[in-house]
Amino acid sequence: MKLLLMFFAALGILAVVPAYAQSISRSYYNERGSFAGSSITRGKSSSFYDGQGRFSGSSIKHGNSTNFYDGRGRFTGSSTNTGPRR
Repeated sequence: MKLLLMFFAALGILAVVPAYAQSISRSYYNERGSFAGSSITRGKSSSFYDGQGRFSGSSIKHGNSTNFYDGRGRFTGSSTNTGPRR
């Protein structure tokens, strides 16, 4: 009985933990102020969506660089953070 109770307690914790994972949602607007798309960032990866909500690409951070991928998962480029200029 005790083992069964511990199992259900662990299962409950695992079900709740992903709900607390931090994600950041951003909206983007064009020069006229109309909605142009959005992004959702979770940890070191971001997903991008166009104005109609269709997936359009992603990015993944690796140290001080970021790799970008199109909507089909093909590598499109990268950027490197070199820090502030003096």
